[in-house]
Amino acid sequence: MMKKLLLLIVLALISTFSAIACSCSKLKKLTKADLMEERIAIVGRVIEVIYIGDHTMKISFEVEQNLINEELGKTVEIWSGRDCEPHFISGDRWYIFTDYYQGRYWSSLCSRSAQLTDRTIPENPGKDRYRRQAQRDFNKNQQRARREIKFLRKIKGDNKTFK
Repeated sequence: MMKKLLLLIVLALISTFSAIACSCSKLKKLTKADLMEERIAIVGRVIEVIYIGDHTMKISFEVEQNLINEELGKTVEIWSGRDCEPHFISGDRWYIFTDYYQGRYWSSLCSRSAQLTDRTIPENPGKDRYRRQAQRDFNKNQQRARREIKFLRKIKGDNKTFK
């Protein structure tokens, strides 16, 4: 009986940790101070996704809009992990807001980045409640990203540079 109880507790902890591993805390409101760090903020289209090893990917974006006055070319490379990370698909349009770490620009699941290409979460028989929640989360994230893009465009019009 004790072994079964211990096994049950271990399984519960494992499932809790895996759920926590792919969840993020709520994003705070974007401010001008957030723009003082070295970052890239763009609206762009995915050109190519290259998987590097088991845990990293490099995504090439065609820059449609440069939102923070950095000198960027027509394309930019963003790095991301592969565990619990956004699913970048060639041709999809994204709002990318990066962090700068070890000489590279990184975007993660918990960053401000958001997919702008409309997406309908596929049906999953027996899991309709989860599909509806995933669709609501996707729509909410997309709306937040559109507000931030509007905010960044306004600031960019007010200031010629942030640094």
